[in-house]
Amino acid sequence: MTELLELVRARPYIVLGVLGVILILVLLDSGVIVNTVPPDRLFAWQVVTGLLLTMLLLYQWVLLLLRVFGGNVRSHYKAHRWVGVVCTVFFALHALSFGYGWTNTLAIVFCLSAVTGLLNREVITYRKPWKYKLWYWSHVTLSVNLVPLIAVHVWVALVYEGF
Repeated sequence: MTELLELVRARPYIVLGVLGVILILVLLDSGVIVNTVPPDRLFAWQVVTGLLLTMLLLYQWVLLLLRVFGGNVRSHYKAHRWVGVVCTVFFALHALSFGYGWTNTLAIVFCLSAVTGLLNREVITYRKPWKYKLWYWSHVTLSVNLVPLIAVHVWVALVYEGF
């Protein structure tokens, strides 16, 4: 138990990340946003939170691009973790429900990407290289799959709800 407390004290982003994922599950299941934001402002709420979430997610790609094209990756690790957990909070504030079909898939892929992000090398010691590669592949693959899901989400939201 003391190891867990020491881990959380040394890496407080873990607590925010876990709370963010729990917040997603609670808010999406209960429909809190739909019931608290006035109906005439709901679309504006979703546009603003969606834009903020998109900007945060775009920043997350800096780390991958630095890895691929070379650059100071270490300087972005800390920010990448913190921005990732802040994304979970914004996702919880943005999403109205789990939805159906591809929007449900988007929510699930986002949550899995967040959870795999929390299971990084600071949290879990991957003693075998293949385990670390599996974790890394899972996190990046889930993150990459968010891009087309988000693109379809934005297109459908603007075509069917916005205009």
